[in-house]
Amino acid sequence: MGNDKFIELAGKKLSNEISSDENNEFQRCLANDASLREQYEALSAYWKHSDTQYADNALAFQKIKSKIKAQEVIEPATAAIIPVKKGTIHYLWRAAAAVVLIAGCSYLFYSKTVTLGHGIASTTSGAWQNKNTSARDKSTIVLTDGTRITLNSQSSLRYPTNFTGKTREVYLSGEAFFDVHKDHEHPFIIHTEKMNIRVLGTAFNVKSYPNDPSSETTLIRGAIEVTLDDRPSDRIILKPSEKLIVKKGAFTTVRKNQAKLSPATDSSAGTQYVLTSFTRLHQDNSAILETSWTENKLIFRDENFADLAARMERWYGVEIKFKNDEMKKYRFTGTYEKETITQALDALRITENFHYKIKNSAIYIY
Repeated sequence: MGNDKFIELAGKKLSNEISSDENNEFQRCLANDASLREQYEALSAYWKHSDTQYADNALAFQKIKSKIKAQEVIEPATAAIIPVKKGTIHYLWRAAAAVVLIAGCSYLFYSKTVTLGHGIASTTSGAWQNKNTSARDKSTIVLTDGTRITLNSQSSLRYPTNFTGKTREVYLSGEAFFDVHKDHEHPFIIHTEKMNIRVLGTAFNVKSYPNDPSSETTLIRGAIEVTLDDRPSDRIILKPSEKLIVKKGAFTTVRKNQAKLSPATDSSAGTQYVLTSFTRLHQDNSAILETSWTENKLIFRDENFADLAARMERWYGVEIKFKNDEMKKYRFTGTYEKETITQALDALRITENFHYKIKNSAIYIY
């Protein structure tokens, strides 16, 4: 069995999405290959671990990769992983799983993920359709396979009229909530500007607006695998309740339960990402901040004014301009549901000192 197939089956097993036949194949695979058993133990240990606060950069990845490579022997014909020192190798695999990096090098896993803009003709044939939403609007689409997609405002989805190939692929710009119909034989793949998301049967949110400084994927249930356009050999596996934040350049801060992650120290170019958990609004219910927009609620927690203004522009269909860049750093917490734009701004003014002027559909903050 190839490592690519093994990772697919392992993901299905851990997320309880595996069929009976696939489980039998997976168990035979584990029984016949000690190295794959160690890999699965590492992934399983990570899956059960509750602390998902991990930061990654290219330098850290190279260090882990070199440590594993130094203590492994590769058989050219099979590219199988043969442990030399069992205890050390087992530890290093756990370290690799802890940062959720599964590299596509010969001594790790081979990745065949289709990147944005390539492979459309080979995976799907027939006509393509486009669904676009304007500011203030949302839309729900049910694809021919039964997958249900809710588009947020100012978003665009490109999808085929019918799925006919080995995979089900769509292209997203903006934000959408996906409830993917289970089909073990035809993986569902979402392409965005910065990342590609390979899905089994699951529910998750994707946010990838062209002008936003970062993109996010939030997993509600099931399992997804993410690859980055400029680092296709990296494969990031998310488990339920996790959120992947992808950003160009170094991070400032990313929060998890009010704790801050250290900024990335690698100065080289390339996409940076952080794995954290989604924000539950109340511990005693299932309300989640990242998907609250699907319930027509604009909820923000300790969000800077610049990012909040971008969300308010899409929410209210306005353009917000700052005359003082220092005001972009103001931070707010709140919930809007039926408030008008003036009511929303007046509520923000209670906690921070600023003025605004409305001219047609433009709002000037000063």
